[in-house]
Amino acid sequence: MGWLLDAEESCIFVYDADKSVQVFEKLDMVLPVPEFAQKVRLTVGEIFNWLKV
Repeated sequence: MGWLLDAEESCIFVYDADKSVQVFEKLDMVLPVPEFAQKVRLTVGEIFNWLKV
């Protein structure tokens, strides 16, 4: 699983092991995580707030 952040569009592309791609655009959307990290709950908004300078 991988995340690709597009700061210009404020969206996150999630690439899954089965080669599917999902786009997360709304700030309150919870991002999927690998099975070993199921307790982690991050939203699109949280990720982009961390990147603000």
